[in-house]
Amino acid sequence: TEECGGNVHEKGIVIVESSSTSFSHGFDRKAHYAVDFEDDIHYFCSANSAGSWLKYNFKNKKVRPTHYSIKSTKYYGKGEYNLISWVIEGSNNDNDWIELDNRQNIYDLDGINHVQTFYIQKILKPNEFFQYLRIRSTGKDSAGYNHILFSALEYFGSII
Repeated sequence: TEECGGNVHEKGIVIVESSSTSFSHGFDRKAHYAVDFEDDIHYFCSANSAGSWLKYNFKNKKVRPTHYSIKSTKYYGKGEYNLISWVIEGSNNDNDWIELDNRQNIYDLDGINHVQTFYIQKILKPNEFFQYLRIRSTGKDSAGYNHILFSALEYFGSII
């Protein structure tokens, strides 16, 4: 985001897609809002559907993630639709996915503007890079629904 001077999806550097998006309060909760960590107005929200996901396609690049940060929104407090169970997966063909990280019943994001950084649990080989990374919901959110909802998701690691 800093290097390209804006939203990496809008600049064509990363393609951000989701299984679905939610429309609420007159706004579409678009997938590409998730790549802008500084935007406190917009946020991503999937439809209320089990197994919802958000995917980053790094196009002609590949990444080797070491950790990632998720930021909850300024609109939903404790017990209000915040993500608590998910997996991070990597792929090189958008078909075969490898689980890189698995979090269940984590309440660190359950509140307004909570930011948490998580380390990738899977020990990756030095040459193990992925074109695609996705976060997929594996359970209900903190309100008991099947949304993925957050302000931002940022990956850290190496890129080739």
